[in-house]
Formats: sequence, structure tokens, C-alpha cells
Amino acid sequence: MPPTWSDAALDFLVPRGNARSVTVAGIFLTSGTALWWPLFAIFLVSDGLGPVAIGVVVALGTLLALLSAPLGGILADRYSRTGVLVAGAAITAAGTFGLALAPPGTPATFPILAGAFGVTWFGGNLGGGAMRALLFESARKEQRGRAMASPYVLPSFVAIPMPFVGSLLSQLVSWSFVLLIAGALTSITSIAFAVLLVEPERDPTPSVGATTSIARSWFRHWTFLVPVLALVGVYVVVGFGNGMVTPFLPLYFTVFLHSSAQFFGVLASIEMATVGLLALLSGRLVDRLGSLRTIFVSFAGETLVVTAMIFVRNLILAGTFFVLWGAADWIDLTAPSVYIATRVPKQNRATAIGTFSVASQLPFLIAPGVGGALFAVYPPLILAIYAAIVGGATLAVVFLGGLRRDGAKAAGQPARQLPEAPDPN
Repeated sequence: MPPTWSDAALDFLVPRGNARSVTVAGIFLTSGTALWWPLFAIFLVSDGLGPVAIGVVVALGTLLALLSAPLGGILADRYSRTGVLVAGAAITAAGTFGLALAPPGTPATFPILAGAFGVTWFGGNLGGGAMRALLFESARKEQRGRAMASPYVLPSFVAIPMPFVGSLLSQLVSWSFVLLIAGALTSITSIAFAVLLVEPERDPTPSVGATTSIARSWFRHWTFLVPVLALVGVYVVVGFGNGMVTPFLPLYFTVFLHSSAQFFGVLASIEMATVGLLALLSGRLVDRLGSLRTIFVSFAGETLVVTAMIFVRNLILAGTFFVLWGAADWIDLTAPSVYIATRVPKQNRATAIGTFSVASQLPFLIAPGVGGALFAVYPPLILAIYAAIVGGATLAVVFLGGLRRDGAKAAGQPARQLPEAPDPN
């Protein structure tokens, strides 16, 4: 029986199998996160923290979160991809509940918020490598980009109103109420992962002799990362820019441009509306053009938009650039993970992707503090430095040969690039 038009439309958006299960679970996770994360700086200000303290909270929380990405990847490679995802969502929910229960305006506020935020990030990063490895291994080769975008496509459309709803509920009820709802939605995500996901088949266990030989040298044990180190380095530098600017964008609008919290909530909701489309576009660009070329387009777009935003003081125009900035940022959503997954053997795939995640977030240890100090001096400084960083990263992608290699691949010509690992799927 031929598929109906609705089946064909759904298959266009999300491939069958684990990608659809992740989509269902992702609706709850993305909705819960969108309620509070775009407005997190405003929440911290309401609890009595200033710009520098906000940067310190994010940095201290990152200390704990940085442990989770490689740990989750190792556990996923050795034991279970789905088990790590279930545990990660449960830990994220616990951290969100901790944020909700933090008492405002007391000496304990700062350490509780930093600790709860760290637990939230620990859980959120724990399953990153497992998720991408699961989706990569569950999809056909020509659908891997779309499969790895599936946690964002439909869930992002459902979550479009959530930032505005979060800002509204924070005014009508309280921030604690908003975070309790977010924690409950994340708890449902953990249950959905446990019920819906199917664990991919595992590769045969290597012989004892082979394992012993590899384990003699720490360097030899981690040589699977060598083909992707250059790209990891680029994203570490970009991660510093992200860590410096992201926590302070709500304050940039509410303090420097004198908007209301509700206005920024509307902007965040509009940006959320673009996420699903850009996630789908990212997956298709990767499948058609290749990873590096997709990254180049994303970085170049961000550089242009942020450079223009530096000089804008009109609230509506600044909001437009903010939405365009978010759209450009999402274009490379699936590209680094696909680039890594195609170059690393299956038995190390989740570990490699998890290591990439933690490396790109290492700058969050110091970047928020630097961003807070710069914001206190003159808010547009954080935009200027971010534009310079991403502009340099765009040139680095060209140096890596991204346009030549991916362009040749897209044109159907032989591409001179790093060899891919054997595909067992």
C-alpha cells in the first residue's frame, strides 16, 4: 500500500525509527527548556545577581557540566546509548527543580543557583554524544543529516510560544512556578526515552589481546580523535564567543536597549519559530553539500549579522538582527556531528562526539566572566568581539579546505578529504 500524503510529509520532516521517537521526546524537552533558558539572565537578576555574578554562575555551573559529555559518551559506547539518554534527562529535570527551589535574596542563593545550574548542564550534556551516535547509526546514509536534526525540527515549532509564556508566567505567578513546569516536562522526556527508543545493534566485542594492546598507551587509545582535532579547535574558539555573549543577550535588550522582558520573550519566540526550519535546512545542506561547507555558510552569516547589529540602536531593527543571528547560528546544527561521526569508528563514536561537545564548552569556564566584565564597561563590546571571533573561524574553515572539498563532493566530483571510517550500518 503506497504511503499517504501525511506519511510522505512526515518522512520529509523526520526519518522513520529512532529519529521519530526522539522527536516525540524532544517536544517535552525543548518546550521545558524554552520556558526559562532564553530568559535565564533576567531570572538571575530577579534573584539579586549582577552581570559579573551571572557570568560566574554560568562558569561555575560549567565546571560540573564539562565532566558529563565525555563521561556520557564513554558510557554510551561501552553500555547503552538509550540508558545514557534516560539518565541525562532525569538529571536535567532534577537540576531544573533545584533552580526552582533556590531561595531569592539570601546568602545561599548564589551557591544554590550555581550548583543547580551545574546539575542541569551535567544532565543536558550527558546524553549529547549518545543522542547523535544513536541517530547517526539508526538512519540511512543519505538521511543522516536530517536524522540528526530531528530533535529540533518539530519540537522547535511546538516550543515557539514558550519563551513568551515563560516571561508572562514569571510576571503573573513566579519564576519558581515556571521552572517547576520546565522540570516536569523534562521528567516526561526521560520516561519517553525509556519507552520509545530502540538500542542500535552493538559491534562485536574486540578480542582481549587487541584491547590490551590499545590500552598500553593513552595516546594510542585516543588517536581516533586525530582526524577531527582541527574542527574541534575551531569550535573551541567559537565556544568562547558564545559563552561570552549568550548569557547577556537578554540584558543587552532590557538594559542597554531599554526593552521590556516581554519584548525579549517575543523575540525569543520568533527565533524559536525559525529553529525548526533551520534545523531541517541544516540537515538537508549537510546531506547535499557536506559538513564543512555548511559550517562556512553559518559562520559567514553570523559574522555579517552581528557586525551590523553592533551599530543598531533601534529596538525593532536590533530585534530583527537578533532573529537573523539565531537563524544563521542554527545552519551548522548537524554539521560538526556528522563530520565527526563519519570519521570515527562506531565503537568510539559517542565518545568522540561527547569529547567535541565538552571541548567546545570549555571556554564557558572563563568566557561568561569576561563577557560580564565587558558588558559592565560597554555592552556592544561583547558583540564586536564575537563578530571578530566568528569571522576568524570562517577563514579557518576555508583554510581547512571546506569549500573545495565539500564543493567537489556536492558536484559529484572526487573529493580529496580525510577518509571516512568504515560504515558498519
